[in-house]
Amino acid sequence: MPIEVVQLPRGGTLVKTPEGSLQVGAAPETIKDTLKLIGEVPATFVLPNHLFSTERGVSLADIEFPAYYNFFLKGRRLRVIGQPRQLDIILKVLREAVLGPEQINLQKEFPLDANRDLIPDLRAEMEFLRATKPQSTHKMELSDIVIGEPWKTNNRVPFGSMFLERTNKGSLRILQEESVLAEVPLDVYFTDRQEFTERKKPFEPPLFGITVIGSGHGFDPKEMTSGFIVWVNRRGILIDPPVDSTLWLKAMDINTRLIDDCILTHCHADHDAGVLQKLLEEKKINLYTTEMIMESFVRKYLGLTGLSYKTFMELFHFHPITLHVSNRIHGAEFRFFYTLHSIPTIGFEVYFQGKSFAYSSDSLFDPPTIKNLHKLGIINRYRMIELINFPWHHTVIFHEAGIPPIHTPIKNLADLPNSVKERLYLIHVSEKALPPNSELKKAMAGPDETIIIPVTPPPSNEALEYLNVLNHVDLFNDLPIEKAREFLTLVKIARFKPGEVIIKKNTPGDRFFMIVNGRANILRGDGAIIKSYANNDYFGETAMILNAPRNADVISETDLTALVMEKYDFLYFIRGSEIAQRMKIIAENREFDTWTLFNNSPAFRNLSATQRTQLQGIMTRMEFIQGGIIASESSERDCFYLQESGQIVLSRKGKALVSTERGSFFAKIYASPQRGVNRFTMLARSQTVVYGVDILDFYRFLARNPGVFLILRSTRTKNLIVLEKSAAIVSGPLKDNNFP
Repeated sequence: MPIEVVQLPRGGTLVKTPEGSLQVGAAPETIKDTLKLIGEVPATFVLPNHLFSTERGVSLADIEFPAYYNFFLKGRRLRVIGQPRQLDIILKVLREAVLGPEQINLQKEFPLDANRDLIPDLRAEMEFLRATKPQSTHKMELSDIVIGEPWKTNNRVPFGSMFLERTNKGSLRILQEESVLAEVPLDVYFTDRQEFTERKKPFEPPLFGITVIGSGHGFDPKEMTSGFIVWVNRRGILIDPPVDSTLWLKAMDINTRLIDDCILTHCHADHDAGVLQKLLEEKKINLYTTEMIMESFVRKYLGLTGLSYKTFMELFHFHPITLHVSNRIHGAEFRFFYTLHSIPTIGFEVYFQGKSFAYSSDSLFDPPTIKNLHKLGIINRYRMIELINFPWHHTVIFHEAGIPPIHTPIKNLADLPNSVKERLYLIHVSEKALPPNSELKKAMAGPDETIIIPVTPPPSNEALEYLNVLNHVDLFNDLPIEKAREFLTLVKIARFKPGEVIIKKNTPGDRFFMIVNGRANILRGDGAIIKSYANNDYFGETAMILNAPRNADVISETDLTALVMEKYDFLYFIRGSEIAQRMKIIAENREFDTWTLFNNSPAFRNLSATQRTQLQGIMTRMEFIQGGIIASESSERDCFYLQESGQIVLSRKGKALVSTERGSFFAKIYASPQRGVNRFTMLARSQTVVYGVDILDFYRFLARNPGVFLILRSTRTKNLIVLEKSAAIVSGPLKDNNFP
């Protein structure tokens, strides 16, 4: 049997050999690829060179579900091969997911005056639910499901009658005696295939409702893993987003800027893998969970990302929730509770305008087992009553169904009264698992299947919508909160039909537009679309600030509602701020086509449109003649530089090290803001144009966009020169590589 190498679509490499299959790297859900390709999951995994992809925001060594598959279905341990430091990190991650936190203290998660009998003993519950080895009463330990094997001193390990060898260049060789049968990279690559069919129809969120992203389970190769969005006051709250949810949202034409909040229910890979992706997407989001679950989440991802605790926590705004009391999000009342599961897990109820929604999260709803737990003294009477009496009264109910002993048997849900099943939607389950004639139904995925819970708009609904728009117009980020009332008095509503002209080219710039809902397009003279605007986007500011005519047509693609501010009202609103100057800089930088320059820069080509606009507002165009000094060695570092044209030579102590071209970015990124000192001289070898970005302004930009900071901090590509320890000095095309 020849060796076959298969690139897995979700990331990683499958190697099929006469001694069995092995896998190099494991991005989340690659188990679904191997189940589809070979009908099973390899029992040997080789850790890649890097354990985390900052570009995708995911682990590259997610072995949790492969370990479950091999233990529960095959009765064998997963073999993981890697360097000692890597193994230490991965085994700690797996321990957190499988066995949960070592220390559990729930006192601070409940109100101070809470009856202590209402606080569950999660440690006792988890110990009861800890899995046993197949056909044994032995409680599962980490060593039962995985064995970590470091590379030997000769960088080899045996694999049946063959050997696996890690080369000095960071690749993996499969050897038969001394013959090389195959060599594969120890890097994880992702295919560029389109995973989601594009919807191309702007989604209009309901006042109250649920949009399902996926309702399958972690072993189902045909469906996305369970996760959904709760809409409250037309704002989205992500619940345990599956991996690549951000890509799904864009494909479904759901504006990601409508979603600033995320709830994490627990730290199993099928529930937390997509959370970090969302955290790194654009601006900081609000993350809601308990302090104990957050601590588990941090422990899992600190080692993988290599970040310090402080830096990691600055990626988002953490909102610790309190159990059994009201927690307000977007005007709705959320009440959280701990479920019965193998690690700490929360479910919740939501109340809004007289209607409600309940989510079980992963939980064992099985009254006989729960009563037995009480009989054994593992739970008290209060906990037994809480677990048996799930709140079936809600308007809409999402309940998981899976494999006992840590999930709800589907038969228990099939036995519920029809009056409950009418309002019940199952998740974490495959379609084929539904019993015939049970009247149970899966939660259907996709924006067109959104469950709308009809409610009466609250009296303040219109003002809230307008303030949400204000909150998401990045130009206004630094305005004081007292400007909000003034904003409401100055804006007017304008509505447009599909195909209607909103702005006509060469007309005076007299109005500023902010989209509440709908989509509009900027058109070139030949009718081609230059750019599209959707919810919370704005346009029309350039002509007003520059006192120039409109430079393009803007046409409504759909029904569109916008907030409009007249020119002099707009100028009055931004008085005393730096907005006008910043907008002028943005307009001028757009004229020089910095958008294309970003595309040419490895450091910035993946920025969103909003991030590019923010960066344009802090860039200063600088021209240098041949021989001009851009920065001098040993002088205080004032700016980072983005090279537009010409050639730049970097030298130290009079010795030329390297020359660079268009798209290169010159920076030294520290974990905390500081200017530092130039260690190199930057000389213009020819007529050269660069954009300078004040260092402290750039750090403020990174603080708003933590994902950009993480990417810059850890980028390692052929276009990156690292000339200082832990510093990305130049990121861009190189002219030569003759530095030492």
